[in-house]
Amino acid sequence: MIDTHVHADTRPYEDFEAMSLAGITDILTLAHDPMRMSSSVVIGDHFERLFMERERVEKNGVRLHVCLGLHPRIRPNDIDACLELLESSINNKKVTAIGEIGMESGGDFEVNMLQRQVELSLKYRLPIIVHTPRKNKSAMTREILNVLLSFSLDRSSVVVDHADAATAKQIVDRGFVAGLTVQPSKLTPREAIEIIKSQDHHMLVLNTDASSNPTDVLGVPRTVHLMKLDHMNEEVIASVSELNARRIFGIQ
Repeated sequence: MIDTHVHADTRPYEDFEAMSLAGITDILTLAHDPMRMSSSVVIGDHFERLFMERERVEKNGVRLHVCLGLHPRIRPNDIDACLELLESSINNKKVTAIGEIGMESGGDFEVNMLQRQVELSLKYRLPIIVHTPRKNKSAMTREILNVLLSFSLDRSSVVVDHADAATAKQIVDRGFVAGLTVQPSKLTPREAIEIIKSQDHHMLVLNTDASSNPTDVLGVPRTVHLMKLDHMNEEVIASVSELNARRIFGIQ
């Protein structure tokens, strides 16, 4: 199993042991906003921390794949320097995807930051993991999709994350992959399963968004367990819990 959206820098060592014991082999850790991301200096330190997490995670037998991006909630005072830092990091480090990027409340700043990071994904042929917010999710998802649709993207390599029952259909109908976040404040395992039953399973991935918020780090295996109890097709289970992620992110 693969958890496609984790913030490893916020989780204790023991969580990775628990994930490994439950059958998770790989996790993607994403850049986010663990503090006031005021400048490129702070963001640079955050990027370095994500790579440093590899040793801590992999001691438990879980492979860590690092994704870098500028989260839509950040408001640095030197955005151009931040984007230059992101590109430099992509050039000099092994980066699995650009993420998490997206929009939180809208506006020109967020649109511009999203567009410029999509351009980097095209330049470096990297997949994208896109954040959608809790508030006004349906409207903001439509706005995000409109930005993405203005580019000639391989839509099957773009995960639009934190989808709910309504937005998953919007996302998949437009050819993008919907990320289903199994977390106490987002989807329950049962809610995720209902979405999986209603959508093309080739266009869905599971994750926990494990962070400093209320989290179930076993959300992915717990959902898989329920799918098995429901006697769901083994191909569907394998697709949403592992195979789609391997295809999208090039995980061997």
